[in-house]
Amino acid sequence: MKKTTFPTDSPRIPRRLALVTLLASAGLVVLPSCGGGGGGGAGGDVAGVDTGGTGSFSTGRITGFGSVIVNGVRYEDNAARIVDEDGDKVLGTQDLRLGMVVSVRGGSVTPGTAGSLPLATATTITVESQIKGPVESRTAPDTLVVFGQTVKVDAATVFEGTSFAGIAIGDVLEVSGFAGAGGVVTASRIEREDTTSEFKVRGFVTGLDTAARSFRVGTATFAYAGTPADRLPDAGLAEGQFVRVRTSTTPNAGGQWLVTRVELRSRIEDCDESEVEGILLQSGTSFSVNGVAIDVSRLPAGTVLPVGLRVEVEGAIANNVLVARRIELDDGGGDSQVDARGTVSSVNLAARTFVVRGVTFHYTPGLTQEKDGTLAASLVNGATVRARGQLTGSGTVEASEIDFQP
Repeated sequence: MKKTTFPTDSPRIPRRLALVTLLASAGLVVLPSCGGGGGGGAGGDVAGVDTGGTGSFSTGRITGFGSVIVNGVRYEDNAARIVDEDGDKVLGTQDLRLGMVVSVRGGSVTPGTAGSLPLATATTITVESQIKGPVESRTAPDTLVVFGQTVKVDAATVFEGTSFAGIAIGDVLEVSGFAGAGGVVTASRIEREDTTSEFKVRGFVTGLDTAARSFRVGTATFAYAGTPADRLPDAGLAEGQFVRVRTSTTPNAGGQWLVTRVELRSRIEDCDESEVEGILLQSGTSFSVNGVAIDVSRLPAGTVLPVGLRVEVEGAIANNVLVARRIELDDGGGDSQVDARGTVSSVNLAARTFVVRGVTFHYTPGLTQEKDGTLAASLVNGATVRARGQLTGSGTVEASEIDFQP
């Protein structure tokens, strides 16, 4: 396995260097990385773990394009099979959008150099939405209840087809993000749905009543008495289980949602480079992040685990469990940083905006840095650029740098 490091221009470096000091003063242990998704450090397997697998696995938010950037790694997606979470709808690269949560399986990660991110070739990209369902309430300035789940938004939440102010009770939204305890979801992307034939939610089973054949995810109650056995987990449902529930769009007379299918997270093939982004949760002696089981037994004795906080966990996948070699607290400081490469379209000189891979950038002459070209002469439809900047509350990205490329 090769050593993987962040490039000098990555916006995550200052935040993480500061975190090391912060965590050390708080008694938290940040372990040196042994390779994989976006960390630094020496290569090699997790001590005592022989996965027998090669390549990489990563699940997290899309933070850029050219190809697709997940957890600080640029995955070439030209030859990747891109599917929805049902696995039966083949998508194109144009369907991958900023803020979506995806799982990526690919080849080994090649270290980055100055000015470039670590690189791998994706073989499969699976889009994983957290919720698709109706809005039940909206509490200004940052909280929604969608399909029984409390949804928190912030400056890094990407909105498409709507805005927080424009969301109305009864709207059907598709929400990407990460599930925490009690049905609270940190939203990375929210998109309005005009029509849908079913609702969906990912989260933890609570209040399981096997006699009444019902359970909850968040505050939503689900009835599965009429659900065929082959559409439920083989081993049955269990309290605390992380599931994806699909339902009809009309509840029964008791306000319960009628389950059409309950699924567990798909098995992850063994591999030696893995990174998972999400909320670190604990149930008894078990840990998980975004539905992926985490083995913390290889961490040093006395390690303080940031349960309930957003983390990035690196390690190796063995027997469908990520054996952690490093856990980093993610304070969200880099969430709004966007990096996109591609062809320019929809140039609007009056508004000073342009689009790259579905991302709208705004530029300011004199403040936006120009490289190998100028905004006045080179920013035209069809130009190839690398644009970087920070997501704003309006849903556009304020460009800090535009690199015009051959």
